[in-house]
Amino acid sequence: MRILITAGGTREYIDPVRFISNASSGRMGYALARAALKSGHKVVIITTIENSKLETQNSKLKIIKVVTAAEMFKAVKKHFRQCDCLIMSAAVADYTPVRRVKTKIRKQDKTLSIKLKPTADILKWAGKHKKKDQIVVGFALEDKAIRNRAAKKLKEKNLDMIVANTPAAIGADKSTVQIKTPCSGWMKIKNVAKAAIAERIIAVIEKAIYGNHQRNVRCI
Repeated sequence: MRILITAGGTREYIDPVRFISNASSGRMGYALARAALKSGHKVVIITTIENSKLETQNSKLKIIKVVTAAEMFKAVKKHFRQCDCLIMSAAVADYTPVRRVKTKIRKQDKTLSIKLKPTADILKWAGKHKKKDQIVVGFALEDKAIRNRAAKKLKEKNLDMIVANTPAAIGADKSTVQIKTPCSGWMKIKNVAKAAIAERIIAVIEKAIYGNHQRNVRCI
């Protein structure tokens, strides 16, 4: 397969030195890339995070560095049609400043207000524009009503799989995730290394692609 993966947290700049971001380490995205490569697939990873362990001479791997949500969206759109599967594990910012100031904002003795606007919903775009034989996998980080909110995201964004986790997963080596597809119940993987979670996700995707001769990826 040709697998497209996103990793890391985007940076949305306020001025040349300050930005809005999150604590995503990109570990899940890189674990997915390693698992996919180990299984013999071709991987394009669009990432905001440097990872020297993955940056080796591998003809099946292409690394694309981005910074902002807009740059990530542009890269996903460029490579989406050529992939069999998109895994959106990146923590893309939900908001970005309406205006980026060209010079450093000086500190003053008064309140500073920053107006934000929503970023493009990359996952929703992919779910809308995917071909019949493409799989789109999303992640949902939730702090409450985890299954309800993740299931809603799965349906509303026309995904083939949702991987739900909590804020405890950010920057951690291990994680607890819950996985659901449109035609399955919830599968919980509790407190295991992200490498093991990645291998399980890749295995489910492989089963959908190779195990279904009619390629009905809606029910993986």
